[in-house]
Amino acid sequence: MGPAGAVSVQPVLVLHLAGSAGWAGGEAYLLKLASALDRDRFTLAVAVPEPGPLVERLHALGIATYHVPLADRLVNPRALVVLVRLFRSLRPAIVQSHGARSNVYARLAGRLAGVPVVLSTVHNSLFDYEVSPGRRRAYVLAERLTSALADRVIAVSTAVAHDLVLRYGIAASKVVTVRNGIAADAFAPARPPALVRDELGLHRDDRLIGVAARMTEQKGHRVLLDALPSVAARFPRMRCLLIGDGPLRPALETRARALGLTERCRFTGARDDVADLLAALELVVLPSWSEGLSFALLEAMALGRPVVATHVGGNPEVIDHDRTGLLVAPGDATALAGAIQRLLECPEEARAMGARGAARVRAEFPLGGMVRSLEMVYASALQGEVAKPAPSVKN
Repeated sequence: MGPAGAVSVQPVLVLHLAGSAGWAGGEAYLLKLASALDRDRFTLAVAVPEPGPLVERLHALGIATYHVPLADRLVNPRALVVLVRLFRSLRPAIVQSHGARSNVYARLAGRLAGVPVVLSTVHNSLFDYEVSPGRRRAYVLAERLTSALADRVIAVSTAVAHDLVLRYGIAASKVVTVRNGIAADAFAPARPPALVRDELGLHRDDRLIGVAARMTEQKGHRVLLDALPSVAARFPRMRCLLIGDGPLRPALETRARALGLTERCRFTGARDDVADLLAALELVVLPSWSEGLSFALLEAMALGRPVVATHVGGNPEVIDHDRTGLLVAPGDATALAGAIQRLLECPEEARAMGARGAARVRAEFPLGGMVRSLEMVYASALQGEVAKPAPSVKN
């Protein structure tokens, strides 16, 4: 009891079920949310399927984590039992899950444990994701059959929301769009570009381009490598940074050697200074086959970097072609090379695109807007409005 008889209200516990503890879009989403959620209203905790960098970063923010051994296979009764026990022990008011497997388990366990509100988050479409056709069909069917157990299915972009309704077959009344956002001012380089280039052993006259992404098939690194020989023929001082790591790195390094790009490509591995590296680039490339709404794209644009990206997923919601960047068809190495060459040939046009892109990201994709929109979904669900049509919340 506070002053004048006021009643102290405890923050609502929101338990997230992460799809992995590695470092990709879903994990970045959780860390950004943890840094910005209103802690007077909500307490955040995260269940993870394995140890990993996400756990360490959450602990640094004071966020509790719990281990739930979700197997790589879809059917795992033991994991379901462990998850039900965790939900009953912690008694969260809201469970929010991330990723196809986690979404299915959270819905089933949430209802068995009597969790008041169960929310699922879809960061990307399974229809063009890097899984076998059989596994894709199984996951899509599981998503469709269990979606009725979720109070809301949250899409990170309008493109993902449309996909959930039109291709997954999830009821439109269940789907709500909360677009990803970033804290643009917080994503700033600590070192000047010239110093970064010196540390990488690059000449000041090098035309430096790059990509920052986990090295998986979805991200399209092979297409970028296939585009580089023609770019290098036109710009002999072109160099490319490949920032990040992942299961395809050895194959990509082999591909670069086969294409005669060994001296032109720098594989940096996973880095904590991504803002420094991006700010040192002349332009950023995102050659993905599939995207929900890419944090890497938002961050590159927030730094004022001109971008070339594929016309997939949420990318066209961020890039206004010819104004804030260039869009090309996925898998088209010739078109990708042409777009890169255009920006290298016209640096003034590229800088203007970068400036317009930075302004757009700051105006339309702020982290505060994403978090406020998500808090609105939380509040409406807790107030018993889950039976009403889902609001089209956009930050």
